[in-house]
Order: sequence, then structure tokens, then C-alpha cells
Amino acid sequence: MRMVSLQSGSNGNCVYVESGGIRLLIDAGLTGDLTENRLSQAGIDVQSIDGVLITHDHADHVKCAGVLRRKFQLPIWLTAKTYERAIQKYSIGQVNDVNFFTAGERIIFGNIAVETIPTPHDAVDGVCFVIDDGSKRLGIMTDLGRTKPLPTDPRKISITENDNPNNNPQNTQQKLFDNIEQNDTKPSSTYSENYYEKIIATLDGLLIESNFDIELLASGSYSRELQSRIRGEGGHLSNLEAATLLKSSGKKLQWACLGHISKENNHPEIVMETHREILGQHFELHIASRYGTSDVLEL
Repeated sequence: MRMVSLQSGSNGNCVYVESGGIRLLIDAGLTGDLTENRLSQAGIDVQSIDGVLITHDHADHVKCAGVLRRKFQLPIWLTAKTYERAIQKYSIGQVNDVNFFTAGERIIFGNIAVETIPTPHDAVDGVCFVIDDGSKRLGIMTDLGRTKPLPTDPRKISITENDNPNNNPQNTQQKLFDNIEQNDTKPSSTYSENYYEKIIATLDGLLIESNFDIELLASGSYSRELQSRIRGEGGHLSNLEAATLLKSSGKKLQWACLGHISKENNHPEIVMETHREILGQHFELHIASRYGTSDVLEL
């Protein structure tokens, strides 16, 4: 399995994932020409894509879904609520033959199973994805929202053998969706305290948002209301939260790619510094750029 982030951030998101001859795009936040060019840089023909899966209805993830469908005839997969909201909010044009899924179900592409995992992000019906080819599991987890408060000292987090979710990964996966209510607001109280930890503990590779630095957000130009939205239950993960999640989620993970980095309230150097402080120097970390493709990351 391999992954390339074509771009990651509020200016547009799209991730390429390939395994066993199946080629997928996660999100459609780039223009048709830019998507085609970025794929070409990685040696990939856009016409070879088997499906485009949309995480949620925000413009930087869905605004070019219609273009990809009309220009390249790529199959589009999203929830009905996401489709309806995108049609209402953005001029994405006519999108024929849309494939709908329900948040929480699996989508099968040949030898690949895509798990669609509900999130508390402030979209109408947002999900993140886990791609499973029977050998490796890759998570695409941005625009997550919060499921619990920040720990006071994440560097003191440890995980014992008895507490490690990796000890029973099959049981963990079966319980991921227990007692999750499906509605438009999806407050974080409907999600278990260690919701994301359980998911990440089953993964071999992960693209995760590391959106903002807490101090830069607080001292920046954003309004108080916008700051509250970003920090709130339906917002984004800070560098500290993302690093804490990685530290507390077991030892199966081979690497993490840090994405959806804010232009105004963060910087790649600050992202790496925070993650290194919490995770140490040996864990493999990568950056998903706002302006170009990432490295080709393999499992």
C-alpha cells in the first residue's frame, strides 16, 4: 500500500491511496487540472482512478467533485447528507451517478475495504477513512473535531501492556461504532473517551491533521468566535492534541504524516518541534504540504 498527499490544508485537500491495483482519491478539493498534474508528478494517470471518496461537505474537500466526475468520469462516493449540503452551498455543478454510503459502513473496491468512520467535526455528516487491504491498514484522519479535553501533561502519558488496544485489535474494531448517534450536530459527548485512540491503535500508517498551534491561534488575527470554533468540539486538532493521540495509541503505527496545517496559526517547523518533543526523535514523521505533493509513503 502507498499514499501520496497531493495537497493538504484549507486551500484544498486530496490524497491518493493505492494497493493491489486499486487506486483511490480521498477528497476533491483541487481543480481538475491540478489534480491531474499532481497525480502525473507521481507517475499516475488520473483516468486510472477507481473512485473518489469525500469526507465531508466543506469546500476544501468537496468543491471539485463535480469537475472530477464530468472531466474524467471518476466515480464519486459520499453520504447523501454531504451531497445535499454541497449542492446547496457550492457551485459544484451537475454530478451524475453519485454513489452514496452511510457513515459507519464499509465500501469494497476489489481487495480493499474502506471503513467510513463518523467524526464530530462541524460538518453535516463528516467521516474519516481507514483503508484496509487485508495486510495493512491506513488511516486518513483530518477535520476530526474533539472527543475529549486536552491532557494537562501529554509527555507523562504511558500505555501498559494490559491497557494496550493492540492486544485485541479485532475486538477493538468491532466496538468502534458502539453507541454512536447519527445526527447533524454529533456532539463529542456521543463519542467514547478513547474513540480515536482505538482506531489509531489498529493502523499501520496514518495521515492526521495537526492544524494549529495553541499559542499562535490565541495571539493571532482570528476573531474570538472563529478561535472558539477551531478549538471547539467540531473544530480541529492542535499540534499538542495530534501528538498526544499518536503517543497514546499503541505501538503498531509505522509512520504518521501530519497535515491540514493552518497557514495563519501554525508552521511546519512548529508542528515537527511539538511532535518531536512528545514522541521523541525515532518515530517516523512526515509533513503533508499546503502547496504540493508529499513523499510517496509506503506500507
